[in-house]
Amino acid sequence: MQNVLEGRRKGALLIGVGVCIPEFIYSAFALFASAWLLQKATLLKILEWGVVPVLLGMGIFNLVRKKIPAGDDTTPKQEATDFLKGMFISFLNPQLLPYWLMILVMLNGYAFFRITTMLDKIGFIAGTGFGEFILISAVVAVTHRYREFFLNKLKKWSLNVIFGWLFILLAALQSAKLFFMPKK
Repeated sequence: MQNVLEGRRKGALLIGVGVCIPEFIYSAFALFASAWLLQKATLLKILEWGVVPVLLGMGIFNLVRKKIPAGDDTTPKQEATDFLKGMFISFLNPQLLPYWLMILVMLNGYAFFRITTMLDKIGFIAGTGFGEFILISAVVAVTHRYREFFLNKLKKWSLNVIFGWLFILLAALQSAKLFFMPKK
């Protein structure tokens, strides 16, 4: 959303493409190694804690960075940065693996959801990443369509400050969850 509001729709879509890569990876992990991964609580805990400094860093970076002028004139370097940004953020999302494990467990046993062949597995994995990209593309399209409305409502504040504090708030919420939620 931030990229679209800054007039960088192409950059937002490149972030979306980057987000899809971990989606493919985590859904494949969930599919092929769900029993093994469920026994690796330490790995899941590392990912859960790993997201905190990333969110804090993104928040601080947004607070100190200069305002980007509006426009979709991205350079190849910026395009690569956007792609890697999306991939890195998504890869450190501690909810992806448990989410796909839950989906597999929840749908197991339904007649319409049988993953028995290699083609079924490839279809499931491809559907997760492409479905994520469709969702992100829809958010980009809606944000682009109502960009002026959003900018009008937010004109009192810098987008960098808004998104900087949003990332810091998300880091605080993740930390609070890890500190105060009951351990399983």
